[in-house]
Amino acid sequence: MRRNPTSALLVASLVALAAAIGALALAFPFYWHRNLTTSLPPDKSIAVLPLQNLSEDKENAFFADGVQDELLSNLSKIKDLKVISRTSVMQYKSGTKRNLKEIAQQLGVSNVVEGSVRRSGDHVRVSVQLIDARTDRHLWGENYDRTLADSVSLQGELATEIADAVGATLSPQEKARVQAKPTNNPAAYDAYLRARAISVGWGFHAEGDVESAIRLYQQAVKLDPNFTLAWAYLSIAQIQSVWKGVDQSPAQMARAKDSLDHALALDPNLPEVHLARGYNEQDDTRALAEFRQAEKGLPNSADVIEAIALTQRLLGHWDEAVANLQRAIELDPRDVRASNNLALTYCAMRRFPDALSTLDRVLAWDPTNARALLTKADALMATGDLQAAEPLLANPELPANRRATYALFQRNYAAAVEILSRDLAVEHRQRDSMDILSLAFSQQLAGDRSAARATYQKAEQDFQRKLKQVTPGSFAEADTHGLSGAAYAGLGEAAAAKFQKS
Repeated sequence: MRRNPTSALLVASLVALAAAIGALALAFPFYWHRNLTTSLPPDKSIAVLPLQNLSEDKENAFFADGVQDELLSNLSKIKDLKVISRTSVMQYKSGTKRNLKEIAQQLGVSNVVEGSVRRSGDHVRVSVQLIDARTDRHLWGENYDRTLADSVSLQGELATEIADAVGATLSPQEKARVQAKPTNNPAAYDAYLRARAISVGWGFHAEGDVESAIRLYQQAVKLDPNFTLAWAYLSIAQIQSVWKGVDQSPAQMARAKDSLDHALALDPNLPEVHLARGYNEQDDTRALAEFRQAEKGLPNSADVIEAIALTQRLLGHWDEAVANLQRAIELDPRDVRASNNLALTYCAMRRFPDALSTLDRVLAWDPTNARALLTKADALMATGDLQAAEPLLANPELPANRRATYALFQRNYAAAVEILSRDLAVEHRQRDSMDILSLAFSQQLAGDRSAARATYQKAEQDFQRKLKQVTPGSFAEADTHGLSGAAYAGLGEAAAAKFQKS
């Protein structure tokens, strides 16, 4: 009996969606909140809330954010502590009335640090207090008046005082790392703090201004060529620009490697250098080893733990990846990216109820989050619950190809063509390379074979041009070869489709 070709294409589309969910889980190696009623937060747990900027020059707001970020980085080096990461604490930016007990409950900690920073010319005043949020008891507080040059080592001093106040024990190695002075150049440190104040995360949407961060790190290392931390974070930012599609050129990959080489020459044992080395590594097994080394020096870093988890996912170590993503969420409970990555991992494992439960916890406190809505819609479509997915996909901020996929599942091929054609006519800074293939497939389903062929041909030309721009042997090259093969398959050129492999 002959099969209906349209039905066959729909089956292929469903398979493609399941594959797309798996691909999303695998392609981005570098996305609330636990049930706090089941366990009490540990005594040695801390959330450092955003420090209030009291400087007359509001341009110095970056300095307060940078001081907080560096304090968090130093505290994250202490294994005897649980320290909430920056993404979650930034939800409680100063200027709003804070209920410290409620914040501590939401973040799963016992203690909260809050304070202020005032910078005037070369003078810096930092005021910090540590509070037991369970009893509202003041545990420790101090005011620090420093010159800008002297403030370079202040965050290490603060971290040591705070750790001591909550009874944490520091090993000699931890104490040395925490108290190490990153640079003797105040101007370089100023540029570095500006860069650190820019929140740039991994993911399939642009987050933060990675280009500005790169420029500031470059300024820092120009002012102090021996600034190891700045070289390490410069390399990471340059790699982020590749993954985000901001600059996927071989030259940018080479620049990231050059920055890493500078950091390695200065201090190959620095945890942040191991982190940068892991991000630069093309071999997943070696990358995982580097991230493990970074974790030894940064045991409270959600970024490091998430990098470990997502590399484990790439290697097919699914259960280990889930455990580490859950651990990352413990340290960064309000980071949508981490929860989304956990949900994507559950989807790839076909654990859709777990994925939906994870996403519903995010949407409980951020109902309009486009990323969580998108992953939830994908999970619902993968289970065949199109009715539940429909209202989620009504959000115009969601990617056009997802809205078009829903239309295809409804056999509304003309609507899918319209959605994708309209979106492709608009210039996007970052675009999903699958969009043009989705349009060709939708045109094919709609019966417009000539339009579909023209779109497949244009897609193939676009992918061939991109292959000349990406780094040989990189993920971008492999991904583009796969897309090119799909375009050739759409054109019916089987031999050329099979040839497109990295």
